[in-house]
Amino acid sequence: MLKLGLVLVALVALVAVHTANASSPLSVTYTINFINYYTSSSVKSYVVYSVNLVNENASAVKVTVGFKLPPYSTIVYASNGYFMKGYDVYWNVSINPFETVTLNVEFQNPLISGYIINFNYLINGSAGLSQVINGSSGIRLTLLVNASNILGLPLTYNAYLPLQNNINFYYSPPPTGLVSIGTGDYVYWSGEIPMNGSIGLNITFITTGSGNWSAINLGTLTLSSSIDLYYYLSYLSTVINQLNTTMLRLNNIPYIRPISGNATILLNDLYQLSYLLNTTAALYRQSAYYINSTRVIESLLLLQVYEVDYALRAEYGVLGKLNSTIPMVSTSLRQIMSNLTQLNNEIINLQYEVISDVVYAYGEIEQYNLTLMELIPILNTANGTLAGFYQYLGYVQGNLTNLYNEINSLDINGKVKADVLGKLSKLINDVEAMRETVLKLEGYVSEAEMGVVAASRQLSEVAYQLNTRGTAIVVTLTNISNTLVKTNQSVYSLYIALNYLGNVLNSTTTTLNSTLGKLNEALSVPTSLYGNLTGIINGLLLTSSQLQNASMRLMNIYFNVTGQYILFSTAINQSLQYQRASVLGELYRYEAYYGVARGMYNQYLSNLIINASPTPTVDIIVEQTSIVNLPIILNTKYISMVLSNITSISPSTTSGRDSNRVSSGLGLYASVAAALALAAGLILNKRKYITGNATYRP
Repeated sequence: MLKLGLVLVALVALVAVHTANASSPLSVTYTINFINYYTSSSVKSYVVYSVNLVNENASAVKVTVGFKLPPYSTIVYASNGYFMKGYDVYWNVSINPFETVTLNVEFQNPLISGYIINFNYLINGSAGLSQVINGSSGIRLTLLVNASNILGLPLTYNAYLPLQNNINFYYSPPPTGLVSIGTGDYVYWSGEIPMNGSIGLNITFITTGSGNWSAINLGTLTLSSSIDLYYYLSYLSTVINQLNTTMLRLNNIPYIRPISGNATILLNDLYQLSYLLNTTAALYRQSAYYINSTRVIESLLLLQVYEVDYALRAEYGVLGKLNSTIPMVSTSLRQIMSNLTQLNNEIINLQYEVISDVVYAYGEIEQYNLTLMELIPILNTANGTLAGFYQYLGYVQGNLTNLYNEINSLDINGKVKADVLGKLSKLINDVEAMRETVLKLEGYVSEAEMGVVAASRQLSEVAYQLNTRGTAIVVTLTNISNTLVKTNQSVYSLYIALNYLGNVLNSTTTTLNSTLGKLNEALSVPTSLYGNLTGIINGLLLTSSQLQNASMRLMNIYFNVTGQYILFSTAINQSLQYQRASVLGELYRYEAYYGVARGMYNQYLSNLIINASPTPTVDIIVEQTSIVNLPIILNTKYISMVLSNITSISPSTTSGRDSNRVSSGLGLYASVAAALALAAGLILNKRKYITGNATYRP
């Protein structure tokens, strides 16, 4: 018993730890479950409000807890000790240290509309198939189930189907696994119903026999979908904060601003220098023309030479500006490449952090899940032991009762007899009290077993969502990293182009120095030395050609740099715009999800009444449970044949030696009557189960 108590305490701690609030001694989990029971002729709907309170303090806590029921609600069941104020249900409870208290209210309401899925099913193509199907071996039933998400938020689901003897099962998709609950075995499916998506099950039953009483009860299919709003809101808050941080980093990346001003100056200077070089080349050609035409018009030649000198000095000015501009642009490019590399490294580190956090959290969850699964065999063993003990106590109680009756029938001294009977009566009552205690313990163990399965399901849901969301974040970061790498390549190409431009400018400076030397030579030409003019003219024409070639090279560089700058600006802007739009779209999408989830959370929280100080954090879980009552397969032909044999026996001929035959016929009649009673009991029991046991779930 001590071991069982420790197991139960550990189980409660594992289930309740996720709702702990450091500022409040109370851990509160509030569940809203919309339950629908489907039969061939009707659907019965119920709503269950449930609150689980865990006192995590070392002293007792008194609290008033209640629910605000919708108008026109009819209560079907409520936990003991409740009182009403209008449509509000209240309990005043005292919770001992580290104790768990669960309070429920189940009600019906014709105006309820809080469903989170659309649920539909067909059996052999019909939703109205009879609850009793005639047949035995070889009966084939096909169950089609569809559940579609109408909430607009991701849901998890679990579906359970009991395994039966004399039936072969075929499934699509295959079940997630097999689980034992109580004394029964179930196959189950679990997973996620995506937003605006749906899931479907296709299950085929083929009977291989009709059982001991020519009847097979297929049981019920239970499908439950849910969302933990508290966990989902916490997850959305984390994602929104990460997206805001990413957006801030994208807005603060200094891609274009440091380079745009210097690049504009560079392009203007390149164009001006090319224009001046071309003009100078034209002046040289014109000077050579005048020298060749007039030969001795010295004044005109000097005038041309002065104009050339002025043009060359202007070109020197442009070159000086270029020599100061290009280093500034190169410095900006180097800074940009450094910033891009640093940002890419930060994103890669963030990827590693996300992957590491997800792997660590997933491993912790799996470890907790394994611990929970290890509890199930222990609880099963405890349940079997308690059941045997309960049966043994019944046997002892029966023997004591028989002994009591035997002594009571004896003719002995009245005082002695009364004394013995009194002690026997007390002993019988003590045994009965022990049986009741064992029966309660059986109930506690069964609840604990179901709690283990529920806790395991919740941990699996958290692990699934964590893995899915973590993968999405890593993919987004990878896309951003790839874009930054491409951008860095574009910046490097522009940096190489600027180095080439610097080399060309050095060549142009050399050409201008040579030109100035030829200009000085032209200024010193004596007007009478006509024979030297031919060489000077040739020199001027050669210089003009060199200047024109330099002008064309600079113009090509101008167009090349302009194209590179346009491509660079376009690539960066497109990349930034795409990433900003992508991140902004994700941000708006998750903020919309957060708004919907927060609205639902506040709506359901307003229906919970809890008077505790300080106010605890409430974990709200919304569920919808759909339970399909499957048919009973009954061999009515066999039963009718037995009845026909019985009615063929005539009561008027039952005399003498035929009395044994009549007695045998009556025995057979009694057996058939028992079979019919069992079949009727199965049907009535299922109806009673549907109408009266509204909170049952595997």
